[in-house]
Amino acid sequence: MEFIEISKIGPAADQPRKTFDQGTLLELAMSIRERGVLEPIVVRPIADGKYEIVMGERRWRASQLAGLTEIPAVVRELSDEDASADALVENFQREDLNPVERARAIKKLLEFMSWEKCLKTLGVADSTMRRYLDLLDLPEQILNELLVKPGDKEGEFLEGHAYALRPINDNLKLQLRLVKKVRAEKMGVDDLKKVMAAIADVPSKTEAFLRVPLHVTEEILRSIGRQTRAKKPYQPKTAEQHLKSMQKACTSVLDLLDERVAQYLSTEQMNQMLSATADLAEQINNFNKAMRDSLQKNDRGFKEIYIHCPLCGRIELIGSLRCSVCWSVLRRCLDCGHYDQSYQKCTKLGYAVFMSDAESPDDNSNSYKCENYTPRFDVQAAA
Repeated sequence: MEFIEISKIGPAADQPRKTFDQGTLLELAMSIRERGVLEPIVVRPIADGKYEIVMGERRWRASQLAGLTEIPAVVRELSDEDASADALVENFQREDLNPVERARAIKKLLEFMSWEKCLKTLGVADSTMRRYLDLLDLPEQILNELLVKPGDKEGEFLEGHAYALRPINDNLKLQLRLVKKVRAEKMGVDDLKKVMAAIADVPSKTEAFLRVPLHVTEEILRSIGRQTRAKKPYQPKTAEQHLKSMQKACTSVLDLLDERVAQYLSTEQMNQMLSATADLAEQINNFNKAMRDSLQKNDRGFKEIYIHCPLCGRIELIGSLRCSVCWSVLRRCLDCGHYDQSYQKCTKLGYAVFMSDAESPDDNSNSYKCENYTPRFDVQAAA
């Protein structure tokens, strides 16, 4: 180790670290002024008695701020390749190195080092190194945004946000507007992906999606009957599970459709309720139409079966649990082909059903959600 004049030392031209936090640099300068440079920097000799920094540029900068004229240094005879490798590896291992600088360090190392050797030297997984390099696919303006510190009332634009923008690298203008939206609304990565999916799904609404908050974007999507969430392909073995889930969900919705709630809602809340139910009704109508079309198209002998409401006589589809007019329970054991009136029991399941319950069932009756219900008569013609 020796002491070298600071004026004879300069940074390496290919130093991967381009940004230095001035606040922490000043703190280090104050520490150096009080206690000196505790760890020498590493330099290599170049032309005209000058030296180039291999490791320790931050200490060198802080020493200048502290007013030192000399700095302790270890001088090493290194080739350009070895000096670059040492500097890049040393910087890569620093916790405060930003992802863009890490990616550029890896790219520089790969210029004179094999992929396998680079992995071993840096001590990172193959997937990690590829992820860093993928970041460099982004336009320079987006990479620069990762280096910008957020304002007091802004959210951060992070590495995850940047990766999410890669699919639209051909649209820099849109990327920059999304960066601005991320900061303004303090959006997480998942929220950004939702907005991007909405834009991809309904390009005509791009301007609206960029201007409104995420929850409004979701409302817009619902109002036009488009969903951005990818649907998983159905397997035959899950169809029965799906049917049961739908039946359970429909029952829950029916239980919630109680008009008495209106007296407890504000005008705004009632409008929201009407919007939600109107959207639900539209989706249900579309779903039912798709089911009927599919049945008829595949010639499965489709035949809609109906039930008479025992109280008001309204005809409802057999899938209904209650009458849409008088709210009476539709599935009565008395109307089921499996009910034996003489013995007052269900011949299908074997349990007793007294006539009073068979004739006037309620929510607790066995017939209310009975999956084996089979009406004695076919009222399709009447429907």
